[in-house]
Amino acid sequence: MVTAASRTQEERRAETRGKLLDATVRSLSEVGFAATTSRRVSEMAGVSLGAQTHHFPHRLDLMGAAVEWAAQRRVDELREIAADLPEDPAERLGALLDILWRDFNSPTFDVFIKLWVAAADDPELHAHLVPVESRLTEEIASLSGEVVPEGIEPGRQWSRRLSIAFSTIRGLALTEHFEPRGHPHRDPWPETRLTLLELLAPGLEPSHRKET
Repeated sequence: MVTAASRTQEERRAETRGKLLDATVRSLSEVGFAATTSRRVSEMAGVSLGAQTHHFPHRLDLMGAAVEWAAQRRVDELREIAADLPEDPAERLGALLDILWRDFNSPTFDVFIKLWVAAADDPELHAHLVPVESRLTEEIASLSGEVVPEGIEPGRQWSRRLSIAFSTIRGLALTEHFEPRGHPHRDPWPETRLTLLELLAPGLEPSHRKET
């Protein structure tokens, strides 16, 4: 039987764990993988180093858990936003692309970029990232499939086109990420968005345009 005292202890454990994971993600965003030390994370979280070691005995345990936590947060946020997509098929599809574009330009995606760069020379980190990235990609693909606009036939062809769109958005976001800061250039998203809409649903137009 779970007592009130034990529930309180469990809640405290969950709170401490959450603080450590949040601090790890914030540190990765601010200073990158190499500078995100256990001591820095514990100080940012306001948790003793001993308490951190109790939850995560090794630095990579902490990194792995933080990556999974950040990935799940991305999925949860996407699902919450996707719940309010427009009903009109063309507008719904365009809104879905905009959601993915914003996600790949978010601070959380920036963290994933830094981790993958670090993982190129760190086999253990790479091993932690691969399954998380695979699950994240599957979750986002699943979410995209769940919000297929009415009038579009889901199937193998749709899945292939969606995969191309997904890879295009991620690749463009990476390109934008490595652009020199403050360097003036034209926003590539509007034209890319139109191209992807044509790829996913050729000839599909918003209902208000059809009426005019």
